[in-house]
Amino acid sequence: MKKPDILKKAGTWRLLAMPLAAVITAAAGEAMAQDNACDFFKGKTVELVVPFEPGGGFDIYGRMVAKFMSDELGVSHMIVRNQPGAGGLLATNQTWKSKPDGLRIQLMSTSGMITAEVGGAEGVGFKSGEFSWIGRVTGEPDIIATSPEGGVEGVDALARISAERKVRIGSSGVGDIDYVEAELLKIIFDLNSDIITGFSGAPEVYTSLARGELDLFTSSLSGAVVAVKAESGKPLWVFDTEGTDVMPDVKPLSEVIDPQFLPLVEAHSNVIAAGRALAAPPGVDEARLTCLRDAFDRTMAGEGLMEESRKLNRPVQPLTGAEIDEMISSVTEGAPQVYVDLLKQTYGQ
Repeated sequence: MKKPDILKKAGTWRLLAMPLAAVITAAAGEAMAQDNACDFFKGKTVELVVPFEPGGGFDIYGRMVAKFMSDELGVSHMIVRNQPGAGGLLATNQTWKSKPDGLRIQLMSTSGMITAEVGGAEGVGFKSGEFSWIGRVTGEPDIIATSPEGGVEGVDALARISAERKVRIGSSGVGDIDYVEAELLKIIFDLNSDIITGFSGAPEVYTSLARGELDLFTSSLSGAVVAVKAESGKPLWVFDTEGTDVMPDVKPLSEVIDPQFLPLVEAHSNVIAAGRALAAPPGVDEARLTCLRDAFDRTMAGEGLMEESRKLNRPVQPLTGAEIDEMISSVTEGAPQVYVDLLKQTYGQ
């Protein structure tokens, strides 16, 4: 006997409902597994490592993130530990080798670690693209600064100083991005120069710059803003192909150099965009990494952190963990050969 259409429909619905129920059950299982992964952090202490001395821009950003991310992650404490050395390489190498349980994370000098790795710098024991990336905090441009009194006035003045003596350029160390920028300035302006290292961080370099012991120094935009207010630095150019609204009167470097060096400036500005980002050691469990990434995203979108950012004059330009992971891969794998060759020359490879 032919079945009524209504029974056909009911039978079809039952067949459709079976896989749908399976999908719902699977989704519920995944959500439960994710909740269990996040439960791992409850009652725990997470160590957020800052690879520079207290008081500088990295330290401020690290403490700002830790202050609000601890609640979002559900940990008892998120403590900031300063581990300076070798321009950030010391801490980064240790984080690379640390247990991938999510309880040690680091605010990375992302641009510095990328250039050190690509250039084959001595002491690099990591691969940037293999860290468990949590998210980018900020990706502001860098500023080339000089002494606020009696410093370099422009390209012509820089050439005159270079003809008379060595131009003194400050740097936190070979693992930091300012070391690469010092080498870039040497090439772009054909300078007779010395790179002075051994500083604990940007504030100490700016102090030396203000005393007239240095001629040039490159730092983050926010670091330069602080230096201008403290009268320890005067901006010359933005290390980019574009200016910045924060310092509208400061020209981009691309406008004052020979066009043959534009590819170097463009490649470097892409590296700078990786900025300051949070990462854990390689191999963190995917579910646990998702917990860290989600907590970071909520932190960066929260009004508490935004207000703190405005109060401290430390702007944020967050990217998700997946976005910064993709950005780092594109930079490390797709940098122009001329830029790679420069980095290798810089690090003596």
